Amino acid sequence: MKRRDMAWEDDFIGIALDVYGDTRNMVFIASNAFGVQLDLIKKNPANTRDEFDVSYNITYETWADIQDNYYTVEMRIPFNALQFPNADLQRWKFSFFRQQYTQGVQVNSQTFYSDNNIPCSDCQMTDVLILDQIQPTMRTEILPYVFGSMNPSDQGVNPQIKLGGSGLIGLNSQTSIEIAINPDFSQVEADVAQVDVNAAFSLLYPERRPFFNEGSDFLESRLKHVYTRAIANPTAIAKGIYQGKDYRTYLLSGWDRGSSYLVSGENRSSYGETKGNWSSVMKIEKPLDNASSVGLLTTHRLHQGGGFGHTVAADANIQIKNGWRIQTEISRTETQEPIADWISDADDFGDYTGKLDGERFNGYAGFFSLRRQRKTMTTRADYMVISPTFRPELGFEPRNNYRRFEIGQSFNGFPNGKHLKRWGTYTEVSHYENFAGVTKENSLMTFGWVSWSNNLNTRFFSKFTQTENYLGQDFSNLFRLGGKISWKPSQTFSMDLGGRGGRAIAYNESTPRIGMNQEIDLAINLQLANKFTLSSSINHASMQEINGSGNIYRGFISQGVANYAFNRFTDIRVIAQYNHFDQSTMIQPLLQYQPSAFTLFYIGGAIQDGDWQGFLKWQRQLSY
Repeated sequence: MKRRDMAWEDDFIGIALDVYGDTRNMVFIASNAFGVQLDLIKKNPANTRDEFDVSYNITYETWADIQDNYYTVEMRIPFNALQFPNADLQRWKFSFFRQQYTQGVQVNSQTFYSDNNIPCSDCQMTDVLILDQIQPTMRTEILPYVFGSMNPSDQGVNPQIKLGGSGLIGLNSQTSIEIAINPDFSQVEADVAQVDVNAAFSLLYPERRPFFNEGSDFLESRLKHVYTRAIANPTAIAKGIYQGKDYRTYLLSGWDRGSSYLVSGENRSSYGETKGNWSSVMKIEKPLDNASSVGLLTTHRLHQGGGFGHTVAADANIQIKNGWRIQTEISRTETQEPIADWISDADDFGDYTGKLDGERFNGYAGFFSLRRQRKTMTTRADYMVISPTFRPELGFEPRNNYRRFEIGQSFNGFPNGKHLKRWGTYTEVSHYENFAGVTKENSLMTFGWVSWSNNLNTRFFSKFTQTENYLGQDFSNLFRLGGKISWKPSQTFSMDLGGRGGRAIAYNESTPRIGMNQEIDLAINLQLANKFTLSSSINHASMQEINGSGNIYRGFISQGVANYAFNRFTDIRVIAQYNHFDQSTMIQPLLQYQPSAFTLFYIGGAIQDGDWQGFLKWQRQLSY
């Protein structure tokens, strides 16, 4: 028994729907044996890496019944929960999928034959659901909320109340408009901390806020032109989505009281917080057969007090023949910097300063990939270029001023023996250079994986860097080696243990230099009596001086989560996290009731470094 969208390690069954029949997006709707709902959307059906957005939610109902040696699931999915063609006769491709555990082995079953020589598995779905003259009631949803918090201050406890909400109107089966006034974009629980002590560039965190749920697959691209978490605290925001048979369109616009501002760089990035700004995104795409598409994107941010950032981009993802695919993106940015003190540590670039001092410039970026995939091997060649003045203000590209060439080759084996199930290797050669022709990196990377019986998986990794240029200094003969063991003998227990280390650059030191670094990660998950789950993880990182005289840095981040589910709607959990690098501690208890995808009530708090905050939220989905 787990809360919604947290039972992906369980035994579950679901249906995959391709309502347009052209593989533009695949929606998966499922339930486990207790009726716990699971839904997701595939970000890019042509992508062989199976990248899924598990934050995607739709409204549906589930019932489940468990017997001695089987269980039954019933799902009721309203037509108006999906966008589909405006036609009298509907032909939806679909497939059923089940995950189960048999004698300690995870078994995945689906209702269509998948040829591994064809990269796009969703393109091979053969079952068709034919619907005639369906006339669903158009969606009209209102989502009001009340959020209250208490914070200590010098004058005592400072209570605050925040009111707002959003509304969605379905104009027809293809078109919807969503508007939010003073939305609460806070997350129910904090992001898991990442070890960034030796990271020269900003780290990417996933989007989990419901407003950006629908249409998120529109914005997927290799160059990260849109990062919706760059919109942080809007007063009002609106979104429109149209999914026609021949075209689909995404529109987003709103006023943000304060959001992130990222200044990319050749060697490192800098991050700050803006004041008020108007942000907007528009994407139009034409879906083609075999999970192919062409699209055009624009983004705009206008800053209060002056300054702007505009981006125009075009993309194409085309299957040119069976097994062969090309993907290309080109984009241009136009930037007028605001005059502000949001950034204090950015590096100068070309003729421009790192400060936000009103300078105006434009930049460009491009990506081209050619890929050939068969069952036993994949070949890829990539080229990416980002100019020193490329700055997508609503996107996330922390590094610029480089041209990168990559060639990679993988081999796969499927012995499916008693002990050895499958294996694979991948080798990649890459070359980075900046726009001055200086070699930034020459490297050779290899990794491999082996799947054994009893759900045991092992991985290894190696990277050898002949030379890397950082802050104008060349570092030679760098290497990094690593391995990982993952074991999941049942849905009640899983463990991951990994380690990496080698000769690397200490990027964030006042004097960058070579050291010997080590990283160890351990994660354990337990499920007890179908109601109680425990998870614990620790990430340890250290670097020693190359001569062994001492540590450059050393520390760890640990997190533990305890969760008890009273039923599939109500649970209580406690998150505890300790960051040894900055000596910070965070404890977050939370009681949550969530009877549907968007209706919820929670009460909890956060204790961090001696300070505390209490909060509660009520949010109700009203459908008409």
